[in-house]
Amino acid sequence: MREAREILAARLRRQAAGCSELGSPFYGSLLDASADDVVGGGPVWRVLTGFEAEPGGSALALRLMGAVHRLVLEDTLPELARHYPSTGGDGDAAAAWPVFREAVDGHRARIHELVRGGCQTNEVGRCTSLLGGFLEVAHRSRLSLRILEIGASAGLNLRWDRYRYESPSGSWGDPDSPVRFENSFAVPPPLNRAADVVERKGCDLNPIDPASEEGALALRSFVWADQLHRLSLLDGAIEVARAATVEVERLDAADFLERELAEPARGVATVVFHSVFMQYIAGDTRDRIMSAIRSAARRFGADAPVHHLAMEPGQLTFEVRLDGELVATTRPHGTGVRWLVR
Repeated sequence: MREAREILAARLRRQAAGCSELGSPFYGSLLDASADDVVGGGPVWRVLTGFEAEPGGSALALRLMGAVHRLVLEDTLPELARHYPSTGGDGDAAAAWPVFREAVDGHRARIHELVRGGCQTNEVGRCTSLLGGFLEVAHRSRLSLRILEIGASAGLNLRWDRYRYESPSGSWGDPDSPVRFENSFAVPPPLNRAADVVERKGCDLNPIDPASEEGALALRSFVWADQLHRLSLLDGAIEVARAATVEVERLDAADFLERELAEPARGVATVVFHSVFMQYIAGDTRDRIMSAIRSAARRFGADAPVHHLAMEPGQLTFEVRLDGELVATTRPHGTGVRWLVR
């Protein structure tokens, strides 16, 4: 029992450090306190009991914070909302902690159910990390793009070309978009390139409809409550999604790609992409995904090229790879993007 508590507490502390490093002191403090509560056998331990056997990449700490945040957003926890910046609160984590602990205890069954449902972050900021890869494919191939996203969640990143990207050396995208990235690049990719998306599809085992109230609530719940800029970007992306419908199919990623890459799509460059996705899937599914991509890339000619664009955790930072080549590094939410290819 003590070993299980220590395992869970260590996971919460690691995420607490990550949140603090990434500009969320509110979540950092609440997660540190939650770790202490787990060690002491308190309400947080009781709500997370049974999850200690999960793999380390399952984002358990963020699922806990997302579950509580959801209750705050739906006005189930008005006392806690007074401290949550996302609902106009004061951001005082020390004052929030005893209310947070009490909420976990009082709503244990609901929070446990939400935590069990998994993490569905559709971080629109990651489009800044992926942008250079899409532009590179369009530049090299001189073809329009067919984009296929696996683990697409609500499909917000399938609409990357509907957003605006700004840098000191140039800009790209819709100047009237409600989603504007203005301080995301440490070293921007070449932004003087055109890209035309003619087909977009996505899949997810549990897709979210961003046009629905339920879907929007779920997406907002997974954004860290003191990062109001991320919430603003998400709201803009939801606005774009409601105006530009894209279906995200409820389907396993390997099944989706084996179907979509069975035959060449001539006259377009197909880009299979994903961001912070591979850690959530089993090894055999990962093998099938990579086999489908490599087989199609090998079999199809220059008039139907297939490319693989991925943003995933690396050894020291998050890496963006295009067909295996490291083309950029980034922070997990798509800031500090450093384009490496010239």
